[in-house]
Amino acid sequence: MNSLSNSDFRLNHEIFVLDAYLEKELDVPQRRTGAKKFIDDILRTLKMEPMGGLQFHEALDDRAPGWSFIQPITTSHISCHYFERPGRKPHVRIDFYSCRSVNWADVIAVCDKHFALEKWHGTFINRQIGEEENRSIIDIRGRGKTIMSEETLLKGKDVIVEEAKEEHLETVLASM
Repeated sequence: MNSLSNSDFRLNHEIFVLDAYLEKELDVPQRRTGAKKFIDDILRTLKMEPMGGLQFHEALDDRAPGWSFIQPITTSHISCHYFERPGRKPHVRIDFYSCRSVNWADVIAVCDKHFALEKWHGTFINRQIGEEENRSIIDIRGRGKTIMSEETLLKGKDVIVEEAKEEHLETVLASM
């Protein structure tokens, strides 16, 4: 079942968190089949494979009407929470944890295709460990499949050290 060769596979640990308003409510009878089509499409984009079945759950709490799903994938997962309430814009909260580097603009395009994104906000985290590895965090905003802004919030261990030094200095100066 694994279509990736060992030379194609490296554990990269990247997370993309997407919070988006939608142009319209999703079709209730098509929720489960729509979620499955989305998962199939996003797995092709991520070049990942399922590690089990799609778990889909209707909301049981009327204070947060909607549904949720989780799809375990090769050493990772995708989770989605859809909320709708009369008089408010429907929205999704989707977490992608991929062990494979991907172009997150492609992920956004797939999300827009299946959910008709309106205004959205995403955060990309390159979640590496080890002395030679650098973490990074990027704040991304857009509308539809268009990325309108990207801002690097953290890049590498040097930034963390410098910020810690500045914070420590501010604390020392404030206590004087």
